[in-house]
Amino acid sequence: MSYSRQFPGQARRPSPWAGSDHARRIQAREAAEPAANAPSKEELQTRIIAVQKVVQRDWDKGFLESLSGQLAKGRTLSPKQVETLIKIEHRNDPSVIEARNQWASNFTDEMREIAKVCARYYQANPPYYGDLCAKILNQPDFIPTEKQYRAMCENKYAMKVRAASFNAPIFPVGTLVSFRSTAPYGVKQVSTTGQAVVIRVDGLPVTSAAKGSKVYEVLPVGDPKTFIVEERHLKKMRQPKKK
Repeated sequence: MSYSRQFPGQARRPSPWAGSDHARRIQAREAAEPAANAPSKEELQTRIIAVQKVVQRDWDKGFLESLSGQLAKGRTLSPKQVETLIKIEHRNDPSVIEARNQWASNFTDEMREIAKVCARYYQANPPYYGDLCAKILNQPDFIPTEKQYRAMCENKYAMKVRAASFNAPIFPVGTLVSFRSTAPYGVKQVSTTGQAVVIRVDGLPVTSAAKGSKVYEVLPVGDPKTFIVEERHLKKMRQPKKK
């Protein structure tokens, strides 16, 4: 079988199937299926009126008014509009509201601290959860939804950050430490002796999901200035064996 090449400016040849009875039947079936399953305008208007009685958000109120006006003019709603209506109905369902209120009442200080730790991590590693992080860190009374909390604070990266932040330190305050050979060049160059004393644990928020990312403030031996280093770059200073 040979195929003719189409040159610039040449009209595209229609498909041999275009306009056939088979193609028309497929198009008619595809057009009819959504219509058969879609709710009627009367049903949609009834649902809109019902949810308008309980809706709280200003945006939702305006959107529902727009849909109601559209239906009143005899126009149909798009699939996207119907999908948004379903979402509004769901979040205003009494059982959903009760679950949301129960979540808020059971939101503990410990959970708030976890949310702050994760928010600081994601704020230092954009672009994820930017708006949510800002609310958690800047609004003292803000409570994320259960979905938001689990998404931001219970993923595999957040769990590593939580472990680094809340686990007991390997090097308590006062521990004499040295720097691992794998430590960054800048860290090892700070101390001329290669030794330091831990001054503070959790010197800064954890901003890495790597193992051993707990942050310490250490004072190099013989140096008056402290600096920040992660736990994975430290090791306990071995005391010389007594002869």
